[in-house]
Amino acid sequence: MRINKELTRKKFEQILGTDKQCYKYLADIKWKDGYQCKRCKCDRFMRGKKPFGKRCAKCHYDESPTAGTLFHKVKFGLSDAFGMVYDIVTSKKGANSIWLAERYGVRQKTAWLFRQKVQRAMTSSLKHPLEQDVDVDEFEIGTPKKNQQGRSHSTNKTRVVIAVENREGKSRTSLR
Repeated sequence: MRINKELTRKKFEQILGTDKQCYKYLADIKWKDGYQCKRCKCDRFMRGKKPFGKRCAKCHYDESPTAGTLFHKVKFGLSDAFGMVYDIVTSKKGANSIWLAERYGVRQKTAWLFRQKVQRAMTSSLKHPLEQDVDVDEFEIGTPKKNQQGRSHSTNKTRVVIAVENREGKSRTSLR
């Protein structure tokens, strides 16, 4: 299976290569519709303790851009945490904790715990499970290499998996 490589490692590091860039990215997403204090609902704020953090002007509640996110209470650099997430999701088999620990200079247990946190976040929320009749099919798009047939490995192919749920109970028409 080929991983979509639109966001290369080089582009990723240009966008989120420093802790400051990561904090700004999270703050922009978190408060895109404006700030509102979680405690008193006030919309006025001043600068908080963390980079790009906000402190409520009324009750002085200090909120970090990482609060309530996957990166909450991370004990190593935020850019390293973003890098770990990038490596985990772009790797075909997932990045193992020993490799992550060596690459980012953290203890293996720290890398393992963070990887577990990322994997839990990536699982389905189960809020909208498929319940009725479900048809699943897979196929590959692309051309095989010369002298190779069928499902032989090729970097020119992309595997596509489709699941369709029939909720209305109507008969299905075949595309064949």
